Amino acid sequence: MNADDRRPRFGNWLTPVRFALLLWALAHAMIFANHWPETTALLLGDTDDAMRMVQVRDLIAGQNWWDLTQYRINPAGGGVLMHWSRIVDIPLAGGILLLRPLIDQPLAEQVVMALWPPLLLSTLFVAVSLGFRGLSDWRIAWAAPLYLIFCIYIIAQFRPLRIDHHSWQILLAMLILWHALRPVSRGAGLFGGLFAAMLLAVSIEGGVFAGCFAAIVALRWALGGGAAERARLTGYMTGLAGGAVLLQFATRGPAGLVGRWCDSLSAPYLVALVVAAAGTAGVVALRPERRIVRFLLLGAVAALAAAALVGTAPECARGPFATLDPIVVQYWYRTVLEGQPVWASGGQSIVFVVVPSLLGLVGTLLAWRSARTAAERRDWITIAIALTAAALLSLLVLRSVSTAHLFALPGCAWIGLRIWDRARALRAMPLRLAASALAIFSLPLFASMAVAVPLAIAFPFFRSTDQGVTFDSVEGACLDPANIAALDRLDPAVILAPIDLGAPLLFWTHHSVVATPHHRNREAMADTIRAFVGDPDAAETLVRRQRATLVVVCRGANDFGLYRRGRRDGLAAQLAAGRPPAWLEPLPIGTGTGLGVWRVRALPRQP
Repeated sequence: MNADDRRPRFGNWLTPVRFALLLWALAHAMIFANHWPETTALLLGDTDDAMRMVQVRDLIAGQNWWDLTQYRINPAGGGVLMHWSRIVDIPLAGGILLLRPLIDQPLAEQVVMALWPPLLLSTLFVAVSLGFRGLSDWRIAWAAPLYLIFCIYIIAQFRPLRIDHHSWQILLAMLILWHALRPVSRGAGLFGGLFAAMLLAVSIEGGVFAGCFAAIVALRWALGGGAAERARLTGYMTGLAGGAVLLQFATRGPAGLVGRWCDSLSAPYLVALVVAAAGTAGVVALRPERRIVRFLLLGAVAALAAAALVGTAPECARGPFATLDPIVVQYWYRTVLEGQPVWASGGQSIVFVVVPSLLGLVGTLLAWRSARTAAERRDWITIAIALTAAALLSLLVLRSVSTAHLFALPGCAWIGLRIWDRARALRAMPLRLAASALAIFSLPLFASMAVAVPLAIAFPFFRSTDQGVTFDSVEGACLDPANIAALDRLDPAVILAPIDLGAPLLFWTHHSVVATPHHRNREAMADTIRAFVGDPDAAETLVRRQRATLVVVCRGANDFGLYRRGRRDGLAAQLAAGRPPAWLEPLPIGTGTGLGVWRVRALPRQP
């Protein structure tokens, strides 16, 4: 009997979904145990987590649902309109509001921040099991959740306190793939398109995957021309364009339908999606019989949609970071390694990024070759296309690696199951055990380690990993409870601080800041960096223009170190040496030496 024809003998209770939930519960316990100290101390792992909770607090405090402006960032400029979606805010705000009658809001926030990311992870485990249950080897629905536990880039985005949108991107990508693998129907296409629209609303970076799956469903129809694939294609494009418009209005209001932003869903992208959906509907209505005609017409629609985007907003063709000041690129953007190519992160990172994707692609192609039916081959080639696109993107933008490894799961699991089958066929017990143990190297983490260790021994380059600027250094060095309490006792002020310190100051205190690490505030970010790395006398002009009355630095933070090394006689270097310029006066706050605080002296009154 072929392994693919067997079914588990666990009775009716233990289904793949329940098994996935059992694995999630185990992973959940391990994650909490590993992160318990920082969870109880509320040590956030990223500035975006701090900023996300600031946005949620403002919503709970009564800020308009459609107003995503952060008024405590760059108050001299009227605040900063964030590019984030309210979709991610909903469960956080809802959980806090549910708990607030029982406990005070700070504790409610901490509970929600600790519990929500692992709870969202349970949805991903279920989606993985359901999404892969129709593949040619039914055991992958059981094995893939186990392999998920060993995807460190994925699990890291679901740890306690990790409340930013990256976990949503991973989950939504899985939901799109699931519906791409469902039996062909209009409903499968419609739901896939709706999830793609939600991914776009959460992050415009999801456009790569929304477009990839649009190409997949279009390719299926172009190759076959069947009625079912035609229905899936129209369903997907309708869900994508219609869902994007509806979600944009629901989360940003009328202004969101007419606004022009390159870093989030906005009018130029909506126009392109509507053109693509309408053009696809027109092509499908023609029902061309020749394959070449279908390809040419769909290509024309894609070109027309791209022209609509560039014609509506030509600046978006250069990307959302093209307008950053060069000094911001130098001192901030290039240090954010998650947005850089993988080779900027060091040799070890290259191995741990590339190996799981490559192993998954090999397994996917082998599974495609061994598939017995056209439907099975179609599913595997769908995974192969999606994985290839995600893997290539992860080489250019490191934070895309989580989606690439997600799409690699079925291929890795297929290889592991093949090794297991071959091992069980061996008669000699020692050989059977040894061969069975080899299956562990099909797990993404262990496969990466198996490659990383010999490479590190042979080549020094592969021993390095550049972690860049770390938020933990800020919290660990400066934002202890005594420092936070001392800062919070001061009268409300606008603070000039190194960029990475901005969001934590908003999270922990009632003060405002000139800048945080969020690119829409590009002018104030440039002013902040120029103030710290420039001449102290010129810095005074920048500080007063931003109406800052306090200067706060964390002496041990990486970004402050970059500023200090940028110019030896600059403001940062003088503050680090304890020689502030005359326009600043030290403000002892009675705590440790990690945090430096200075008050901007008032200008003398003019006679």
